[in-house]
Amino acid sequence: MKLKLFAKLFLLLFLGMLLLLSSTVLTLHLNFKQGLATYLQNSEQEKLEQLVVQLGDYYGQHGSWDGLQNNPRAWFQWLAHSAVAKYPLAAELQPPPSLGDQPPFADDGPLPGNRHRPPPRHHRPHKDAYLLDIDRLFIFDQDGQKINGPPFIPQESEGDLTLPIQSQGQTIGLLLVTPNTLITDHLVTEFMHQQLNGNLWRLGFALLFSILMAVLMARQILRPLRRVTKGMQALAAGRYSTQIPDRGHDELAALAQDFNFLGRTLAHSEHTRQQWLADISHELRTPLAVLRGELEALVDGIRTPTPERINSLHQEVMGLTRLVDDLYQLSLSDLGALDYQFERLELGQLLTHIIGTFQARFNGKNIRLSLNYPPAAVMINGDTMRLAQLINNLLENSFRYTDAGGSCQVTLSQQQGTALIRIEDSAPGVAEAELPLLFDRFHRTDRSRQRQLGGAGLGLAICRNIADAHNGSINATASALGGVCISVILARLM
Repeated sequence: MKLKLFAKLFLLLFLGMLLLLSSTVLTLHLNFKQGLATYLQNSEQEKLEQLVVQLGDYYGQHGSWDGLQNNPRAWFQWLAHSAVAKYPLAAELQPPPSLGDQPPFADDGPLPGNRHRPPPRHHRPHKDAYLLDIDRLFIFDQDGQKINGPPFIPQESEGDLTLPIQSQGQTIGLLLVTPNTLITDHLVTEFMHQQLNGNLWRLGFALLFSILMAVLMARQILRPLRRVTKGMQALAAGRYSTQIPDRGHDELAALAQDFNFLGRTLAHSEHTRQQWLADISHELRTPLAVLRGELEALVDGIRTPTPERINSLHQEVMGLTRLVDDLYQLSLSDLGALDYQFERLELGQLLTHIIGTFQARFNGKNIRLSLNYPPAAVMINGDTMRLAQLINNLLENSFRYTDAGGSCQVTLSQQQGTALIRIEDSAPGVAEAELPLLFDRFHRTDRSRQRQLGGAGLGLAICRNIADAHNGSINATASALGGVCISVILARLM
């Protein structure tokens, strides 16, 4: 799998670099060729304009085209001194010397197929002696009769260049230049080939460098992916403490950071699960052990079944029942299976009713229980039964842990868009470091206290789930009365 992924990534990077480099070299070559062709055309245009001037001067000196008409030898000799020659014997832009009455070139007769025999090689300069292909040049007089040029009659083409030949202000002929589709100068062609070969060599070296870079980049990308793969295998095997390096600031580093966060979350969840099982086992084992011991003593006749002993067994059963019921309620809350019936309700009336049910118990322990709420109604959208369960748990918790002779104060207030319920009690208090832990399951600030007094430590965890279900929040702080202050914040209806 790793080799396949490496090969795919390497091939993708290499093909991308190959396409980029090839397109770059091809574009450079085409641009160079186009620019060179444009330069040659402009240079050719300039030389042809000079040639037209020289032909006009020739006609002005001789008064006719007789010296050049149907005389290839004279035509080639004249061109060798003209502007289209690479190394003209006459000065540039100056007319070539007069040919006088030189005899025409003696032709040996036409070739088969009515094709003219070219002049002997020693009478005709090599084609590279000219700046352009002279077989593209045709001269016509003012009547359209061909004066000189290749033996065939050119067909009209869109790319033909026609330049009028003038002498003393009058048009005495026409120079026709057929289009050139190829670069025929061997020096220019050789230069183009050298440029192309150089570009191909550079492309080859660039491809070798691209292969090296593709290998390095593929390894650089796959290295953190392999670490993540090994980490995932470790997590799947249950080793949740696995962490991988997350150096850098790119997406792969962010992936490594997310993986490490996932590992820490799984480790915390596993620790919580193990702690949850251990706490449940511990909480269930103690009342069951007490019940077993008492019942075995009654069965063996060691103890007599007095009302006091039966009442003690009943208390143990009730405590066990409360624990199982709390576990059931908490599991339903965690699964989101608790049934909520939201409706419009007034918090002041709900608190007044609940405080009334607790008043006798608080008075029996000599704890002063008071309620303060604003005169205006505080309306929210909530479940009456679940919110009553939340308040009951908080008051029950305060009743159990507040020393006799103390006080418990319940306050309802409203702020911008929220309703705040505060339940404060007097000593004893809770260490500041343990305040955020009060809502954890099975958490006790005093693990040595009796379970008949403290319960299983699930009530506040259930309260937090109920507050979350109402899109609210709950937190614990130190109370000004010396105990704990529980604050519940709920969204208020406007």
